[in-house]
Amino acid sequence: MSENTVYTLAKTLQKTDGLEKDFAQMLSALRDTVEKEYLLKIRSAANAETAFAKEHPPKEVTLLRALSAFMDEGGRAQLDRMTKGLMFLHTLQHVQRGVADFSEGNLLAARSAEGGAPEDLPSAQSAKMAGLLLTLALAEQF
Repeated sequence: MSENTVYTLAKTLQKTDGLEKDFAQMLSALRDTVEKEYLLKIRSAANAETAFAKEHPPKEVTLLRALSAFMDEGGRAQLDRMTKGLMFLHTLQHVQRGVADFSEGNLLAARSAEGGAPEDLPSAQSAKMAGLLLTLALAEQF
């Protein structure tokens, strides 16, 4: 007696209990992949930009921090908010300079940062997207 393949397939397609579980597993795997391959790298780059800005603060931030010692608690809080805002702008300017290296054709500066060959350099469009994603990640931090 031969097996009816249409019957077997129809029976399989009618069972949807496992389908929800399978889709949930696929969605979870996709979420994990996006987190590992993209979001962690974006957050790591944002952390590196923040660390760079903290190591090299602008003169205005240094001045505000020095003035903070002579202020009352309310004044210190206000200066801290101003300092945080200036640090955010300073960090964004640093990111924008990195994007500008690609946009303005200053590939020598971009290449010297990574030491890569010309064919390894990302496109200007990718650099702009990276700058945008870094800006969004930095907005979360500040």
